[in-house]
Amino acid sequence: MSKIFISHGDIILDNIYNGDLELIKQDGGGSNWNTLYNLSYLGETCYAVGTCGKDQEGDIALSSLKAGSVNIDFVRRDDISTSIMNIIIPNQNELGDNSIIHSWYSPITNKRTLFFRDNLPTNLPKNMLENDIYILLDKFETINFDFISNLQKKKICLDIGHVRFIEHFTKQYLTMFFKTADFIQLNETVKPLLFERLQIQNEFEFFNLLDLDLLVITKGKKGATFIFKENNELKTIDKEPEVIAKVIDSSGAGDAFFASVIQGYAYTDNINSDFINKIFSTANKASREVIKQLGSRRTS
Repeated sequence: MSKIFISHGDIILDNIYNGDLELIKQDGGGSNWNTLYNLSYLGETCYAVGTCGKDQEGDIALSSLKAGSVNIDFVRRDDISTSIMNIIIPNQNELGDNSIIHSWYSPITNKRTLFFRDNLPTNLPKNMLENDIYILLDKFETINFDFISNLQKKKICLDIGHVRFIEHFTKQYLTMFFKTADFIQLNETVKPLLFERLQIQNEFEFFNLLDLDLLVITKGKKGATFIFKENNELKTIDKEPEVIAKVIDSSGAGDAFFASVIQGYAYTDNINSDFINKIFSTANKASREVIKQLGSRRTS
């Protein structure tokens, strides 16, 4: 049976500026779409399900997905403005940890450019539903929940990477949504607010609450922590990355990492220490490759 990988939401364009606020690149963006693109780059069959505008920004964002062999047949184009993430990369002598700015607002006009709409497609053709479906999401709106609720044979992979994507939800709603997940990647910067919101103490309680197959806590240059069950025993492995050379743009590092781990997860029947060691090496290599270039998606 075939495996297919799907993401759902608003198609997003990245506008990339230098430290002088000069627009230096436009490319497809959005963490979930970057992850989907990277999975396609790794040879997987990938589908984008969502919406974007009938504007030039939508043309560029869709062209980027299509160039990466992501199927865009289920993207609907509406009379709206395509969502834009504004990324400001400081000049190299000012580039450091957390110095890259990701903004929902244009640095030129100060107007909001990124929106999350609730008028998205929520159904797939019946012939697609016979596949093993892996859904990857980085946003947790009701429309996303409606989409995954329409699918039966699925694995849900969530990337909880930004506080702003969870801060307006209640404990009850977050718990309901996250309990659909099989694999979660959680950024350590989000962990304090999330655990406070869910009224839990630590990552082990989080793992057990959601009954996950795998939990990965990413820590940037400090690596990642993997939590899983082996022989019904809860285990944790901390992994540190190799030293990274010159960083051009770190925006897509977590998305490249997530894509590699999702692929490994989809093709293993046994999450154990050997699997973790192997998949971290692969995922860390993917992250190192993407931060050496401008833009959030792998090109080599």
